[in-house]
Amino acid sequence: MRRCTFLLAVLLCTACTPGFDWLAPSGRSVPFNEGTAPPLPDADDPRFSVRPVFDAVPGKDASHAPTVAVFEDASLLAAWFSYTGPAELDGSAIFVARRPAGADAWTEPMLLVDSPAGDGNPVLYAEGDRVWLFFVRVPFGWATAQLSLMRSEDRGVTWTQPLALPVGVGTNVKFPPLRLPGGELLLPAYSDLVTQSLFLVSADDGASWTLRSTLYTPPPFECLQPSVARLPGGRLLTVMRNRGQSFLWVAVSDDEGHTWTPPQDAGFDNPGSPAALLRLASGALLLVLNDDPVSRRTLSATLSRDDGRTWTPPRVIVTGAGAYSYPALAEGADGLVHLVYSHERQRIEHVELNAAWVAGE
Repeated sequence: MRRCTFLLAVLLCTACTPGFDWLAPSGRSVPFNEGTAPPLPDADDPRFSVRPVFDAVPGKDASHAPTVAVFEDASLLAAWFSYTGPAELDGSAIFVARRPAGADAWTEPMLLVDSPAGDGNPVLYAEGDRVWLFFVRVPFGWATAQLSLMRSEDRGVTWTQPLALPVGVGTNVKFPPLRLPGGELLLPAYSDLVTQSLFLVSADDGASWTLRSTLYTPPPFECLQPSVARLPGGRLLTVMRNRGQSFLWVAVSDDEGHTWTPPQDAGFDNPGSPAALLRLASGALLLVLNDDPVSRRTLSATLSRDDGRTWTPPRVIVTGAGAYSYPALAEGADGLVHLVYSHERQRIEHVELNAAWVAGE
């Protein structure tokens, strides 16, 4: 049975101090909701469906790092970067596709950003009809990444020109921002230059950004690609990729991301790949991850209805030859959760699911 002792005992921590007590990487014996993992998805289960966003992108050999936004009418917008290879930034450009409300199929991929420097890691974030698209331009590899931003007021039909954000060379993104109670946007980011997690803040809807805080773990277990969710009472929870593989990092903040607890072993197996964390409208926490210490061949989902104290046994979404990785999540007003991920970098796939399916109910 997979080891999945992800006990997020965040409510035991009364303040973000170095004294925060957490399960150490060397001892993972905290009780949790262990049990037999639910079976693979039933293709006829109305609570679960998986479809490709596209079969191929003309002129490109591979695609990766998808992101998705859902609008109030249940229409969807997806973005990703495609490249010619053999390296993942060779000829890289950002494409988008749309699934209109009530439709089953996605529109053909449309080229959105294609600069001589190469472009990657798009991140969509929507509020009403307004959409933000974060991405990076990468002239000489990921360590030279330049974070950029485009905005749309019409659900991604038209866009502003890309704006380079002065947040430091090497700054990269994977997951969308959160809107804080005071109106600020908190963007989880990371540095490919010094390999650490970053938390950026904007008080003017993205026109300008400042660095609020950083999280660092020493080599070879550097933390990066944070995904953030808000817990009751204002606490922030972040789950981070561990470059050293084996497990995920986790940390919490009680002051809107100004300070964080020291990163701790989150308890789930993970092969050094990003995991998507989302707080649902119901209040439950949803985590989608590769729950294996060495392979991205299985992508699973787990749910917590007690703010991270306990989690359901990870339910397999997809598994098989190749790699299923780089998940991204968004929840619609109808309660459906939309998941996109990269399948062996050959295509982007879209899954619709709900909390009941994840919990095996």
